[in-house]
Amino acid sequence: MPADLLYEIGVEEIPANAVLPALAQLEAAIGEGLDRLRLEHGHIATYGTPRRLAIIINDVDDCQEDVVEQIKGPPAQAAFDAEGNPTQAAVGFASSRGVELSDLEVRTINEGEWVFARVSKPGQPAAEVLPQLLKQATEQLSFPKTMWWAEVGFRFARPLRWLVALLGDELLNLEIAGVRAEKSTRGHRVLGSNSVEIEQADQYLAVLEANGVIADHQRRREIIVQQATELAAAKGCRPRIDADILTEVNFLVEYPACVMGSFDSEYLQLPEEVIVTVLQGHQKAFAVEDERGNLAPNFIAVTNADPVAADTVCSGWEKVIVPRLDDAQFYYEQDMRQPLAERREALKHVTFMEKLGTLYDQSERLAELTSWLAEHLDEVSDADAQTARRAAQLAKCDQVTMMVRDGKLGEVLQGIIGGYYARDSGESQAVATAISEQYLPAQTGDPVPDTCAGRMLSLADKMDHLAACFRLGEIPRSSADPYALRRRAAGVIEIVRQTGYQFALLGFIRQSLELLPVPPDDSSLVPTSQAASRLQDLFAERLQAVWEQGGVDYDICRAVLATDWDDIAEVNARAQLLAQLRDSQPELFTALATAAERPARIARPEDIPEAAEVDTSLFEHPMESRLLEEFAGVRDEVETLLQDKSPDWAQVATLLAGLLPVIHQYFEDVMVMVEDEALRRNRLTLLRDIDRLFLHLADFLEIVQNSAQEG
Repeated sequence: MPADLLYEIGVEEIPANAVLPALAQLEAAIGEGLDRLRLEHGHIATYGTPRRLAIIINDVDDCQEDVVEQIKGPPAQAAFDAEGNPTQAAVGFASSRGVELSDLEVRTINEGEWVFARVSKPGQPAAEVLPQLLKQATEQLSFPKTMWWAEVGFRFARPLRWLVALLGDELLNLEIAGVRAEKSTRGHRVLGSNSVEIEQADQYLAVLEANGVIADHQRRREIIVQQATELAAAKGCRPRIDADILTEVNFLVEYPACVMGSFDSEYLQLPEEVIVTVLQGHQKAFAVEDERGNLAPNFIAVTNADPVAADTVCSGWEKVIVPRLDDAQFYYEQDMRQPLAERREALKHVTFMEKLGTLYDQSERLAELTSWLAEHLDEVSDADAQTARRAAQLAKCDQVTMMVRDGKLGEVLQGIIGGYYARDSGESQAVATAISEQYLPAQTGDPVPDTCAGRMLSLADKMDHLAACFRLGEIPRSSADPYALRRRAAGVIEIVRQTGYQFALLGFIRQSLELLPVPPDDSSLVPTSQAASRLQDLFAERLQAVWEQGGVDYDICRAVLATDWDDIAEVNARAQLLAQLRDSQPELFTALATAAERPARIARPEDIPEAAEVDTSLFEHPMESRLLEEFAGVRDEVETLLQDKSPDWAQVATLLAGLLPVIHQYFEDVMVMVEDEALRRNRLTLLRDIDRLFLHLADFLEIVQNSAQEG
């Protein structure tokens, strides 16, 4: 009868950020393994705490399905003689497969006859095949950082302490790295027993909860939110629950108990971001706000201790948080003694990157890059340009303040605190805001800057950093990107996607590279032209990743990126248009691809000279004149549309697709590859011109068309 499968890996505390990825890997590996082993099963659920990774699979069959395999043997002419009698080859094949000679079959495959054996393989009991699957799934788990046990050849995030492997009430024969599976797990370190028996797999959650462990991380998360909300509501407030902090604290505890602490209200004079950073970044606690959204002098912490000891635990939290707030207040007061602009000189003594100058040099480059953007963007007013340039000059001044030089605070507050210091130093609010927005978006999901000056400064900062790293040869590898360059390129793309800013990407890249200082010995630097090409490739890679995450098919991504593109907004518009057409107007999409494909396939391999033009005096067939006439009309309309800074790509697509009937008829009536060289080259030149027209939209040779689409 089917039974539930329970597998629990007990460990020392796993880093919080490693639990969910490990559970996902475990679910995928075991789920796929069960299918491979021919074991039917029901729902799969995973559970995780700092000390355990667990999976429960309902209704796993107690035995594999029987299977019949058709095994190919020797050729029929080798297996049987002229009279049809079996040869030694047939006898040996039948014997090796455990079947009778009479059970052999002859089949025709690829115009040849072969002998086949029909072999029945009875299924094995699940209890016999599952241990190896669980062992393999465990050994294949990957973590950001691992420990290595050389004596047993085992690598894992933390030491294994126990294993539970049950199929219903049956203990599976499993051993990993010297740890043998048992029927006992361990409860909470304080609230539970160190040895807890589990008689049946379906008792797992209840037995653990009775011993102080809520193994279901989804339920644990809900409990944390509920407790935090109730604690804050008792004071007429509400918690600010940051999703990342919530996930982290959820995997730091096994039995959550929220406590509310407080601090002196005088600290509320600090910038709000400073207080929140101290609470969240340092202590993984939630800030609390009043009904108007203003910070309250309270915090909510999530503990893994006995709820009875809540007051003691809360007092300990306060003893840590208050000194950190004291530090932040001291930094703020000391930093404010000097206007932000006066710190520019100090930037001359801080290295930006080896061989590439100082932070002062970088601030000068940022000012030049914002000016370049102001000249090349239609949406920028003179006031925005001036604001962006001033913000660029001051953007890195907070790097020499006490607040930012405190590593934990500075990692979060750089730029943000600079905006506060700029405003309080007498700079305009527009300049202060742009400084505070310079790093947005820092990662996926972050907002882009709200202001035009902030967006220009962010674009300049990201491109300057990219250019510097690529000049130094610090190019992202498949498994390593220590300078977060992919994320910076994605940030540039996201700003452009949300604003529609149009500018020459290669021009922006080259300007950024040319502004970098040239050291006396630059032999170790990547040549500017090579760095520019590689950086452009990175943007193409990131664009494809962004599009595919948004549901754009890979072949459409490749089709638009295979064209001569140099404007992120423009190429993005083309990719989105083609994706929309494929989904909502498949007939139009297929007509486009079909019309473009045949001229391209014939003309491109012939490499027609750039200067070659169609000679109408060489036309011999009426379809040549008709094709040229209709093509020329569409070309003129398309080129008119392309003169618009934001072309109507849907109309371009409709016009190009309209050429399909005449292109189809042309190939029906006209032989292109004739022996007469002049005639052949003239016809190929016309097809080359048609191919060029379609390339304004995409390279349709990259499009994968199935038979349904083609029909």
